[in-house]
Amino acid sequence: MSRKIGLFGCGVILLACVALLVAGYRDKEPPSQPVTITVGDWPREDDPRRSAWNKYVKIMRDQYRVTVVPDEWSYSTTSFLPRAAAGKLPTIFNTWFTEPQKIIEAGYAADITPVLQKRGWDREFEPEILRLVQKDGRIYGVPKESYLMGLMCNLKLFRAAGLVGPDGLPQIPRTYEELAQTARRIREKTGRPGFLLETSGKGGGWHFMNIAWSYGAEFERKVAGKWRAVFNSPAATAALQYVKDLKWRYDVLPDQTFIDWSKGQELIATGQCAMKFDVGFDHDGFYYVIDNYGMKKADIAMGAIPAGPRGRVGLQGGDMYMFAPDASPEQIDAALQWLQLLGFGPTLSKRDLRYKALAYRRDNASGYVVGNSGVPVWLRQQATNRRIRSKYVNVNLALFQEYLNFDRVRMHPEEPINCQELYKILDRVIQTVLTDPRADPGALLDRAAAEFQTEYLDKSKR
Repeated sequence: MSRKIGLFGCGVILLACVALLVAGYRDKEPPSQPVTITVGDWPREDDPRRSAWNKYVKIMRDQYRVTVVPDEWSYSTTSFLPRAAAGKLPTIFNTWFTEPQKIIEAGYAADITPVLQKRGWDREFEPEILRLVQKDGRIYGVPKESYLMGLMCNLKLFRAAGLVGPDGLPQIPRTYEELAQTARRIREKTGRPGFLLETSGKGGGWHFMNIAWSYGAEFERKVAGKWRAVFNSPAATAALQYVKDLKWRYDVLPDQTFIDWSKGQELIATGQCAMKFDVGFDHDGFYYVIDNYGMKKADIAMGAIPAGPRGRVGLQGGDMYMFAPDASPEQIDAALQWLQLLGFGPTLSKRDLRYKALAYRRDNASGYVVGNSGVPVWLRQQATNRRIRSKYVNVNLALFQEYLNFDRVRMHPEEPINCQELYKILDRVIQTVLTDPRADPGALLDRAAAEFQTEYLDKSKR
């Protein structure tokens, strides 16, 4: 389906869902005093969520006496500090798992602990998620969603290469050596690249870390109270040599030098590569390739991240909600109510369960994959989400089971200090080994580690 048609259909379904929600909120007692909040990352004009969110604004106003002011600003490492320094942060804004500690240390996040305690949300965090937004026992954010890196496959190319069995299931590689051989077979049988590695937009580092960790590499280590860049190691060098071999020994990568996230989505959706690292979420499953390129759900499968010499290690990332440092307790509570309305809170009332069911129904009717999922961020929701989701599954779950067996993968959090900047430095390293057959992986990592140490770790206050 085209982007235009997909967005229209999704918007209609969203509005229908909201209409049902309104009926479920009519007898809710409003707070004693009116409150105004600004919500960041507001959907833009062509986003199907926009009409629905406008309806949510009415619910917040009529049922909770909360005025919601939209703000289309989205978090980025370049725009955040100027906006924060100018006191122009929205009451609630979305950021990545890599960022909370930097934001907290800079003094640009509100301590929301008392408000969370009043709602009982402080007891609902998954422990690893809580660690990301906690400092000195205080809490500064709540999770939106979390993902685990896996391996997305284009089944049309797997079928063409004879890599799909009579049961319809693909032979997804389980080790990095198998990945290279599978990608080579696909190249030989179809003429298309068997594998894709992002190389720009910080995607090169984001992808490479999964390989390096599975080879036993570390990137940052605290030594005698100081953070050190330690990724110029034999293990990281071996991982980078593997990446180089994918290009120059196996010849299984695309010809393009610069591949960011959106370009990677285009290449796999249009059959210009067969496999790439990707992540799963509970909602909007593979919306980008379906809406923009008409990729069929039946042509998508997800496997677990391959295993390296030191096991199967996958990056766990995600998004967090944080709150402006000058937000009042009343504004923070109103913002949490907004999240509850959107389905991102931890409680499991009948009203909240109804919303979750409507969200899965929306995804199903929009043509997105329902059946895949992200990593749980709240303690009590996994079984409930699975039960509700099962009513709306629209794919063969066996095509995603390898990925969904999260306990088979060692989840690795993103690096704690300046991770986004580290991704960017590693982009250049990946680009070099894929464009220069004479590039020395060890020397490249020596220089990259020295640069990261000088520019970032030596300046860290943590």
